Amino acid sequence: MTDETGALGALQIETIEWEEQDNARFTREFTSPTLRSIVGGPEGRRVLSVGCGVGADVETLLELGWDAYGIEPGYRVSGWERRTCRDRLILTDGRSLPFEDARFDAVTSFGVIEHVGAVGDSVEVHPDVQERRRAFAREVARVVRPGGAIVMSTPNRLFPADFFHHSSRLGFRVHSPREPFSVSYGDFRRLFIDEAGCRAIRHLSLRNAFVFRRSRRHLWGRILVPPTRAMLSALGFPALLPLARSPLNPFLMVHITR
Repeated sequence: MTDETGALGALQIETIEWEEQDNARFTREFTSPTLRSIVGGPEGRRVLSVGCGVGADVETLLELGWDAYGIEPGYRVSGWERRTCRDRLILTDGRSLPFEDARFDAVTSFGVIEHVGAVGDSVEVHPDVQERRRAFAREVARVVRPGGAIVMSTPNRLFPADFFHHSSRLGFRVHSPREPFSVSYGDFRRLFIDEAGCRAIRHLSLRNAFVFRRSRRHLWGRILVPPTRAMLSALGFPALLPLARSPLNPFLMVHITR
């Protein structure tokens, strides 16, 4: 093994370990409380994580009493060997779920939909990106029972800076609101209400969702994190829904009712 190969392996392990810790924290502090408030539970409630990554969220949901499963198409499945629930983790694409109709009370999918139709891990997209996303929305909706919940997140396409997909030393990527990679609130509505036949959509508060680890590396991040945290937490209030759907909101967290 060359030094370069060893360095890449060490970097991958470090990434997996960080994702394990962050995903477990996110699941305990955000996902599980959010699902409790929407569908009740967790006893007897079946949850599917679409894009479960290293699988730490599924493992944590199981520990918290949820009947959880996860699917993932990407390289992060290398982290599954560290999981205690490998029989609940399935290597597949979100557009082809190996489950019967209405199997789940809830589906979660965080930071995934923008990658549907993207070229690899880049922000470039295939020409048929919209058709791929329509297929994804229909398939996710298919496996959720009527009245069940779909909880999804993505950087807001209408906000001009992307803090999650960049290689800039500044810590963000500037883009046009017309860029087809990210998704807007209106895009969610078209995909899941108009195309997939879901009943309703609303924006959720992002309280306890982020720890802003990467942003704090930058001076602007240390300055802006406190007011940003307060704003994101408040966006679930009905009076602020117009703001949540607008170009002033950098990140979307939506609850879609099947």
